[in-house]
Amino acid sequence: MPAPIIFPAEVLLPPQWLCTQPADRFAAYNPAIVRFDGRLLMAYRVDSSRRGAMRRRIGLCQLDEPWQIIPGSVSPLSDTIHNGGDLHYDPRFLVYRDRLFIHYNNNFQTRPNRIFLVELDPDTLATKAPARPLALDGPRRDIEKNWMLFEHEGELLAVYTIAPHVILRAELTGTGPVVCHPGYQTDWAVSAYTARWGEPCGGAPPVRHDEVYVSFFHSRYPVSRVRWVLRYWPVPPGAKLPRYLAAIERRLRRPFNQVRYVGGVYAFEAAPPFRPVWLLPEPVLRPENEPPRQQRRRANPSASGIVYPCGAVQWDDESWLVSYGVHDERCVLQLIPQSNLMKGSLRF
Repeated sequence: MPAPIIFPAEVLLPPQWLCTQPADRFAAYNPAIVRFDGRLLMAYRVDSSRRGAMRRRIGLCQLDEPWQIIPGSVSPLSDTIHNGGDLHYDPRFLVYRDRLFIHYNNNFQTRPNRIFLVELDPDTLATKAPARPLALDGPRRDIEKNWMLFEHEGELLAVYTIAPHVILRAELTGTGPVVCHPGYQTDWAVSAYTARWGEPCGGAPPVRHDEVYVSFFHSRYPVSRVRWVLRYWPVPPGAKLPRYLAAIERRLRRPFNQVRYVGGVYAFEAAPPFRPVWLLPEPVLRPENEPPRQQRRRANPSASGIVYPCGAVQWDDESWLVSYGVHDERCVLQLIPQSNLMKGSLRF
C-alpha cells in the first residue's frame, strides 16, 4: 500500500489568506474528501494565530489521482459563506440528489452550538446560497458537532449518535433552518470498544458499500487525570458555575486532564432501521503511528495526541481512502485495505 500523503499547511493556504501573515502562523487540518462529478475534492479547517475574522476558516482544493493538489485549485471557501457565522470548524461533505454540500459547526461560539449546511456551485465550488442551520426537533446537548449527513434512496438522513445508533430524518425544503426529526434508534453493545477507547463519536459521513454503510469515527480516552478540582468560590449543591468561572476551571485542569483521540470504524445496514452490523474493536488510526507534533501551539491543550477522521471514499474494491487531521496541525490521506476493516470485527 502507498505511504500516507501528508499536506503541509503552506500548500493548502489560499493566496488571499497567505498574504495577510506568514505561513507558519497557520495550521490546516481535519480534511474531508468526496468524489463528485468526476473530481476528488478536499475541504479542510484552517486556523490562524491572528484574532478576528480569519481565525477559523475552511479552505478547499481539488486532488489528482496520485492525491496531489491540482495547481491553482486552492480556494478560500469561507470567503463565500454568508449567514453562517464568523467561525467555521471541521467541514464535511454531503452529496444529495447530485447536489454538493458542506456542513460545519461553530464550536463553542453559541450554546447550544450550531451546525450549518451550505450548498456549493458545482462549477466554481463557491457557495451558491446562504448557509442554513440544522435544527433538531427535540432536546439536544449544549455541544454537538458531529451530525453525519448522508443520502439514502433520495432521503436526507443523519447519524445523530453512534451508541445508541440514532438516525435523524431531515427536511431540505424551503430556505430556512433544516429541521431534523428523530427517525430510528437501535441500542447495541459497544463496551468491547468503549471500555478502552472511549465513546464512538461522529467522524466521516457514512459511505454506501454493498448492503451496508461504512463510517470512520473518532473517540477519545484519558491518558492522565487529576482527582481533585480546584475551586475558590462557593457553589450551591446542584448549581452550575457561571460560564466565565467554568472556563477558568477548564483552563486550570487542561494540563493535567489529558486525552488521546483515535479513529475507529463501524458499519450499519443500508435499510431502515439502519441497525449496526459490525464494529472493529481496535482503532484503525492512532496518533502514536503518526509523525510527532511539530508546532508548539495547540488548538486543544487537553489532547496529548490526535487523529480525527472527517472523510472517506471507497477507492476500489479492496481499499478505502480516509482523510483525517493529525495533532490539529496537518492533513493526511491514507489508503486502508478493506481486509483490515473486517479482520477481527465484532458482529451484531
